Amino acid sequence: KSKLTQSSTDNYKKKYEQEKAEKERLLEAGKLKEEEYRQQLNDLEDLYDNALKNLDNYIDQFARIDLSEVSAEEQRILDMVQAGQIDEAVKAYEVLDISGKLRQSRENIKAIDEDIEKLKDKKAQDLLAIADLKEKQQREIATLKLAGGKENYDRVVCMLKENALADTTDIDAVWEYAAFAYNQRDFKEAERFFLIALNGSKDNLFRQVAYQNNLGLLHSDVHNYAKAEEYYFKAMENITQLFTQNPDAFRAYLAGTQNNLGTLYHTLHDYTKAEEYYLQALENRTELFRQNPDAYRYELASTQNNLGLLYYALHDYAKAEEYMLQTLENYTQLFQKNPDANHYELATIQNNLGNLYIDLHDYAKAEVYLLQALENWTNLFRKNPDAYRANLADTQNNLGNLYYALHDYAKAEEYCLKALENKTQLFHQNPDAYLTNLAMVQNNLGSLYKDLHDYVKAEEYHLLALENYTQLFSQNPNAYLTDLAMAQYNLGNLYSDLHDNAKAEEYYLKALENITQLFSKNPDAYRAYLAIIQNNLGNLYYDLHDNAKAEEYYFQALEHRTQLFRQNPDAYRADLARNQYNLGLLYDDLHDYAKAEKYYLQTLENYTQLFHKNPDAYRENLAITQYNLGFMYAYLHNYTKAEEYYLKALENWTYLFNQDLDTYRTELAITQHDLGNLYTDLNDYAKAEEYYLQALENRTQLFAQNPDKYCSSISLTQKCLADIYDKNEQFAKAEEYYLLALENYKILFEKRPNDYRADLAWVQYSLMYIYGVDDTRLNQYDDMLNTAWENYEVLYQQDKDYQSTIVDLRNRKGWRLLHADKTDEAIALFESAYQLCPEESFSYLASGYNAKAYEYANNNDFTKALETIDRAIALQPEDANLYDSKGEILLIKGDEQEAVKMWRKVQELDPDFLKKYEGGTSFYKQLKEKGLLDN
Repeated sequence: KSKLTQSSTDNYKKKYEQEKAEKERLLEAGKLKEEEYRQQLNDLEDLYDNALKNLDNYIDQFARIDLSEVSAEEQRILDMVQAGQIDEAVKAYEVLDISGKLRQSRENIKAIDEDIEKLKDKKAQDLLAIADLKEKQQREIATLKLAGGKENYDRVVCMLKENALADTTDIDAVWEYAAFAYNQRDFKEAERFFLIALNGSKDNLFRQVAYQNNLGLLHSDVHNYAKAEEYYFKAMENITQLFTQNPDAFRAYLAGTQNNLGTLYHTLHDYTKAEEYYLQALENRTELFRQNPDAYRYELASTQNNLGLLYYALHDYAKAEEYMLQTLENYTQLFQKNPDANHYELATIQNNLGNLYIDLHDYAKAEVYLLQALENWTNLFRKNPDAYRANLADTQNNLGNLYYALHDYAKAEEYCLKALENKTQLFHQNPDAYLTNLAMVQNNLGSLYKDLHDYVKAEEYHLLALENYTQLFSQNPNAYLTDLAMAQYNLGNLYSDLHDNAKAEEYYLKALENITQLFSKNPDAYRAYLAIIQNNLGNLYYDLHDNAKAEEYYFQALEHRTQLFRQNPDAYRADLARNQYNLGLLYDDLHDYAKAEKYYLQTLENYTQLFHKNPDAYRENLAITQYNLGFMYAYLHNYTKAEEYYLKALENWTYLFNQDLDTYRTELAITQHDLGNLYTDLNDYAKAEEYYLQALENRTQLFAQNPDKYCSSISLTQKCLADIYDKNEQFAKAEEYYLLALENYKILFEKRPNDYRADLAWVQYSLMYIYGVDDTRLNQYDDMLNTAWENYEVLYQQDKDYQSTIVDLRNRKGWRLLHADKTDEAIALFESAYQLCPEESFSYLASGYNAKAYEYANNNDFTKALETIDRAIALQPEDANLYDSKGEILLIKGDEQEAVKMWRKVQELDPDFLKKYEGGTSFYKQLKEKGLLDN
């Protein structure tokens, strides 16, 4: 068989190239128009492709020739075939002119029938000749099939059709031609002769069942499902009648018809009926298998595989796994007995199991089965590349999907590109047959490059996929509307990542329109698709801050996913949880914390259940939800719950971090930092310091890898550490971390002033306080005061919530100006602060007026001096020092009596006034020198 495969494949290719070259010659010579050339070339490619698909069957037929019945003359021809001289064998059969002789014998039969009595002996001889020639013709046909090429296939068609038409009562000949036409995808001709066979079998119920099943398969292939169903039901009615009469004889045929009906309903997404018929077929084939395992293992495995695929489509992964593993066991036994005959089936079930375990997030098992499938397809591909290239490409594509799910993007890209190469080659050979496969791989590559942030390539492949699905849709809207919608959906995802919200919305809405159309016809089949698009539209509008639309689409998706969840909790719990989480985020942002809490807790419940079943797959989702609950409760000052959820999230992030440091360091640091915030609010500074330092260690490593990305987060943690050291009066440590934060915030401020002015100003303000307690660091104090004041003035113009800080800074700046003898500038700042907050500024303003009054007095402008000091006294009427100042001004003026009155007012307000000043104030000393005091 191996030798025949190689020589026959080589012969096929040679014939294909010869016939293709001839058509090109006719095109160049102008004997063929371009359109005719394209059509003929497409027909040739279809013929070549279908021939290759049936080559194994032809080789099997040839290998089963009984050489004991072959003449020496024909043995020589068959030896040529075995030696790979297939074309020579074809010519040798031509010399024998078997068909001519067969035709002549038939003509002779007709002549003999005119005078049956006279020619009875002759007829008998010719009947024997016909039988012999028919056997020879079958061998010639087998040889022609092995030879390949359009010319040889045309001869096979002519022979079989001539046999069928020569005597339409010869049902076997009619069926043989119909079956050959069906294998060559000539459905019109196949239907015609299957109907002839069916009509000729009215007295044979068993044959009718066979032909009705054939017609059902044919109409299913051409997507005429109504007629397919009609013929299958006729077959079912007839085989049931036969089965009732003789169960043992007809159980296998009943099971075959049940299996066909299951496949039809599976194709139509009528999963209830599909399950019903598959289970009936399984029951019958199981019974047959018990009676004869060797004879019925293949059929049993076929139905088990169908059930596995059905439950996989229904997301009932437990049952899908059960039946697929049963299938694997049976195909493995068949393979061990006959590797050549069952290599294909074994590779197929390994591939199916790989896909199942990808969906179950059991990536280790998925990899094992897909690599086994790849090895088997590779072996088949080496023997016959053209026949198995498509299967090899499918498994390569599935491995790409697996490594994509594992975030091993290098391997994902490697396998997807291999799949693309093979499917591109298949597409060039037969565009109509492989356009959909090509589009699928392009779509997967688009998703891969999107996750790699290579948006140029992602857009390129997604647009190619869309173009191809659009073309397929234009040819067959019913078959490709789903694929078109998902291509539009993927482009929506891409443009959403690119923040091209207009295009994202455009493609999402197109996808929504198409899926809604499909959903209206078949809700069960398309509810999940509809929910996915609605959820992503919710995400888009959430990002656009269109909370009304976001809520609308989230709730639409939630409604569908809740219904799906009720039908199949295991399959749809994760989708439902994602929807609940999105609603939690939305209401969190809207400060509707009652609703946010409700949806977060629902999310937590679902992810907890998923986590218990598959910790590796859902630990991250669980941690994110726990963190968000912690954050929300911290905002609501429910510190007990906040601590509870933060610590649970921390435990999960720590576990993930230990497995993959680079991937989870950021999330771990965020949770550690927020725990630091929590314990700061609880005044537990020891724990706050502990978690801030842990966060800082992780953020320092992240910053070293990517300074631009992590400059903001490391600055925040440095600032928070400084704040707690400041509160604990550990000023050296506070200064250390404030200075680190200051350096980073200056960098951030230069790039984005509006985003980082407040953080920079806070650090400057905090350092100002530290420097302000040390008289030796007044220069540093002034630097921080000036920069903080400048930044807070800008912030205050934008947000009046900064009023308290700006009042403090204006007063502090005024005080420094006052000490620098810039009295007018100081008073201007004091007055501006006083207008905003009198209770915090009146003492500063009084001090300014006091100093200004002395300036006027020293310039002998006693009117203004006294007016100004009175303004100070009006602000602080109980301040003895101000009366002391007024008395001194009056004394300078020469008004000694009024000056003495002021001294009495000082003593009245503060009897201990002199004790506060060693030797007394200047005013007191002058009064004493002048002898104006009583003692």
